[in-house]
Amino acid sequence: MCGVVGFLNSRKRRDDRITSLRRGLRGIAHRGPDEAGIYDDDEFTLGTVRLSVIDPMLGKQPMVTADERFVLGFNGEIFNYLELRQELVAQGVTFATNSDTEVLLHSLATWGEAALDRLNGQFAFAFYDRQRRELLLGRDPFGERPLFYTEQNGAFLFASEIKGLFAFPEVHRELSVEGVRANGRFWTPVPGESCFTGVRSLPPGHTLRVGPGGTVLSAYFEIPIDRGDRGRTELSFTDAKAALRDKLDEAVRFRLRGDYPRGAFLSGGLDSSIVAWIARQHITGDLPTFSITVPDSWADESAYQKIIAAKLGTRHSSVVATGRDIRERFPNLVRKCESLLHFAAPVAVEMLAEHVGQSGVRIVLGGEGADEAFFGYDILKEATVLDSCLAGGFTAEQEKLLGSGLADVLLTDPTTPAAILRFFEDRAGRQTPVMGAHLRRFEAELYPGLLRARNGVADDDRRLADFARSRITGFDDLDTVGRSQWLDYQTLLSGYGMTCLADRPGAGCRIESRYPFVDRSVVAFAAGLPREWKLRGLTREKHILREAYADVLPEEIRDRPKFGMRIPGAEHLLPTGTGDWVDDILSPRRVRDCGVLDAAGVQRLVAHVGSFAGGQVPFPYNHAYLQVLSTLLLQESLVDNVEVPEVDIDRMLLRQFDGTGGALIRR
Repeated sequence: MCGVVGFLNSRKRRDDRITSLRRGLRGIAHRGPDEAGIYDDDEFTLGTVRLSVIDPMLGKQPMVTADERFVLGFNGEIFNYLELRQELVAQGVTFATNSDTEVLLHSLATWGEAALDRLNGQFAFAFYDRQRRELLLGRDPFGERPLFYTEQNGAFLFASEIKGLFAFPEVHRELSVEGVRANGRFWTPVPGESCFTGVRSLPPGHTLRVGPGGTVLSAYFEIPIDRGDRGRTELSFTDAKAALRDKLDEAVRFRLRGDYPRGAFLSGGLDSSIVAWIARQHITGDLPTFSITVPDSWADESAYQKIIAAKLGTRHSSVVATGRDIRERFPNLVRKCESLLHFAAPVAVEMLAEHVGQSGVRIVLGGEGADEAFFGYDILKEATVLDSCLAGGFTAEQEKLLGSGLADVLLTDPTTPAAILRFFEDRAGRQTPVMGAHLRRFEAELYPGLLRARNGVADDDRRLADFARSRITGFDDLDTVGRSQWLDYQTLLSGYGMTCLADRPGAGCRIESRYPFVDRSVVAFAAGLPREWKLRGLTREKHILREAYADVLPEEIRDRPKFGMRIPGAEHLLPTGTGDWVDDILSPRRVRDCGVLDAAGVQRLVAHVGSFAGGQVPFPYNHAYLQVLSTLLLQESLVDNVEVPEVDIDRMLLRQFDGTGGALIRR
């Protein structure tokens, strides 16, 4: 994990530019504790922090081409860098390092933006062309690595985290009511937005070109989704299973590349078990695996973790997440994630990331992305039945069918199949909902009603729908399943999972998390499979995935129904009257001074969740309560009291380029 920060056209003197950049570097230094680097000329200033994973000695950043035209700062990994390197060498490119950073630099210098179609990786980068005076920002297809930007008084500023932007004194800091309202409704701001006024997020699969001609945002990747009968594979089921194993094997092998010890997360579910099994085949010696346990809780999965760890023969260890951990760590996790939290799971993920880093493992693989690609979530079961209802009517048979399939969602959502279908019949009639089956999930969230500006939900929906129509070919022709799957990728995976359950909790823990199920070829292959191979009879989600690995997984893992990671949260964050941070942050003054919250609504919610003291706070009140706490913590830590960490940048500074005099001075 690394980080970039910088600006264009600041009109500052050189000493002032470097002073500002050092503040920005301190703001993101936790992302790359191994080293820092600086590039500066009269128009463009770039800082990088690095966690070395590939070629630790020579892969230093920023990196500049030999002709001194192109400059690169890079966060992430290019997994197919060896293959790309061979192509570039064949075209006459000479390399000075063995790093994937140099491969990305020459790929962009040689092929321009067309290079992005060749990349297999997780990345966010800043690429500057000194000759054209043009900056290109890019982000990977599934949002595995973040990148933010803002324009202030004619200057363009960018950073891997919003904290890097807010380290610059000139950047305005204010919560955006539209941003936090959408975040509470969709579990993420609308792609391209953030929770802060004037701060934009580069959407997954996009580039942003900034130069004398202005600013141009472009999409280079369209997520392959299930379109029903269109584009289906002609393989038999048996051949498709073999092809799936081949593609996942390659995706895992690519993600095991690196110069540090490797391991795998092992939740006890199907997806991480498959990834760990494949990794086991390619690693000589011990395979360390890691998990989270929640003792004495209905959400604990340790029994399944022990079964699969024993089957694979891994060197397994786990961390225990307690209510005390949640209460102590929650404020810092909100600051790290820079968005609203709806669960306490990010706390446990941070604890696990710390544990992995302390073990000496730096590269760790996980199973995220399988549910989106292979119909693992109950939301796609709802979508499947809804499509049938829209075609043939809302009947008792459809209600019974839905009841036979729902499992995971009913563990926390006190609804019924009849209520679900009644909701859609009342709102959709005979029309496919623009928000697919997610409409019910979005409508269930209480948080938008706790804001001073309560009437903007329709505008939030419009902005998300407009983004979908501009990024997915024929979005309005998709059925409920297709629309719901795309929203899974954009909200649950890219917006929430890759941010709050992957990148941010792991920042500062000296690990690089990688996810084979979001390999572009795996996602495209899954999109072309018949739906009944992914969801069989509404009762067996991820059917082909289970069957493809039936010969290597224990029956308890292979046939285990979907069980999302659940860490009890709200009940551990209730006011106690002891004067700790929860009591302080919920004080009438804090709520009143937060510019986006409705004080009366918050007071009613706090009183209601307080009535569950000693028990579990039910949905949707648990979500709304954690979102309120998150809003107040964002106001405190990223608006009112921004603290730039005291980091010795000179100790970390291993590379510096001074381009103000024409030729670069290299350090």
